[in-house]
Amino acid sequence: MYRNKAMNRTRLLRWPESLLVLLIAVLLASCDALSDFGDMNVDPTQASTIDPGMQFSTVQLATAGSRYETWRVNLIYGEAIVQHLAHTWWAGDKYTFNEDWATSLWRTAYSGAGVSWRAAVKNIEDLKARLEEAKANGEPVDNLLAAVRIWRVLIYHRITDTYGDTPYSEAGKGYLEGIFAPRYDPQQEIYMDMLKELEEAVAQFDPSQPTFGNADLVYGGDITKWKKFGNALMLRLAMRLVKVDPATAQQWAVRAINGGVMESNDDIVYMRHQTGPSTGPAGINTNANSEVFAVDVPRLSQTFVNWLKAHNDPRLPVLGAVIKDGQVITDPTEQKGMPNGYDANTIQNHPSWTGSLDDYSRVNPLLTGLDDPFFFVTYAQTALLRAEAAVRGWTSEDPATLYAEGVRAAMKQLSLYDASGAADIDDAAIDAYLAANPLSSDPDEALRQINEQYWAATFLDGIEAWANWRRSGYPVLEPAPVDDPNPYPGNVTNGQIPRRLTYPPSEGVLNAENYQEALSRQGLRGDPSDMAVPVWWDRQ
Repeated sequence: MYRNKAMNRTRLLRWPESLLVLLIAVLLASCDALSDFGDMNVDPTQASTIDPGMQFSTVQLATAGSRYETWRVNLIYGEAIVQHLAHTWWAGDKYTFNEDWATSLWRTAYSGAGVSWRAAVKNIEDLKARLEEAKANGEPVDNLLAAVRIWRVLIYHRITDTYGDTPYSEAGKGYLEGIFAPRYDPQQEIYMDMLKELEEAVAQFDPSQPTFGNADLVYGGDITKWKKFGNALMLRLAMRLVKVDPATAQQWAVRAINGGVMESNDDIVYMRHQTGPSTGPAGINTNANSEVFAVDVPRLSQTFVNWLKAHNDPRLPVLGAVIKDGQVITDPTEQKGMPNGYDANTIQNHPSWTGSLDDYSRVNPLLTGLDDPFFFVTYAQTALLRAEAAVRGWTSEDPATLYAEGVRAAMKQLSLYDASGAADIDDAAIDAYLAANPLSSDPDEALRQINEQYWAATFLDGIEAWANWRRSGYPVLEPAPVDDPNPYPGNVTNGQIPRRLTYPPSEGVLNAENYQEALSRQGLRGDPSDMAVPVWWDRQ
């Protein structure tokens, strides 16, 4: 019986067999040459020999990310674009293009980018197909299949939010159906199907049937929590549509809320990691952000630090620190953000420069442990989205109450980074913050406040922070460099904040017909300038 998810996660990851997950997934998802989606030489009969629970564990870990794509898409682009972090060489806040960096999430999700266990799409599609076959044969796999369907949506929505139209209905089916050149589904179709999948999956759970148990590294097989997760993810996707289709956004948001979403931080979806034994770029159980921070030192953005200071936010000494001569300085008065859009030379001409990069705040070491969690969907995010739905008049819930719950939850979840209590924010500090920063009764101002808090609550999840910024417009970000009217040399967006990342150029060879069709449909050129073109739901 599932009793303590933290204990169960730790126990599972310590099993010697956990090391076999990598080897098994390599056998399952291995592909080379024909395209990013499969290899005709893979034997589809081998999939039946793989334990579904072990495969599901592998997919969950792969979704949490490896150092490879996390460094490139989540941090170099996402976190720099939304001005959480700044760096002298990262491309995201200079709006420059690096093919390897921009395409890394795509290549990792679809092909594993050289480490096959990371190919989340291939593994989730195979697992879904095998469970559907088992169900058709009368086996009691409804709970397993429902969890897989929800997790599948989590994988794809991050891909399509980043790249736009993407292989979806035919993806990962090279060894299943012989589809080696998959169609790029329009993002609108993807979103409608993902919402349908979530609704059906939540309804599919059956308390009389078995679960993944401890192989489920997030919830330990707790189907009550899985239902809340499915509805919370449905709410997130619904809110993505507010600019392009507000009526549909309202319909699905209300459906999600009425179905029952997350109710506390006990419901959040996160991956707890370990310090070992498998570390490095191919680490299977370590926090990928932290692997990056062990070899690279980004700084907190001036935009973010100044916002935290302006609101007297108690999160600042937990999120950031100035480290000098081995001393970790968290005093808010000593914290200084680095302006976005500068390199190692130009930063020295900025008024904030005082002689060393070490004068700027970096990510607090409390948040950089290899065993730190990675958050997928949180109660804080869910409460804030419910608050927005209420402000829009879609529900009768009290937006001020939900706003306060979201802010409190975002601050409280930081305690999961450090068991010693060093990352805890006490209730008195939160109460004082909420008293000083109440939700406005003006709807436009309230939407700004809610989504600024969402921005703060998604620190270190650059993919989600960037997506919500694009759909909401908040916080209002000035294109970097914020103190220089001249765009950074070599930028590919005419000095504007990027709206998407680009497809791998190899797709123009490996999947030429579908690739060209997708470019034409979205008004893309197939070159770096595509980063300036909004995805379907991102209407200006």
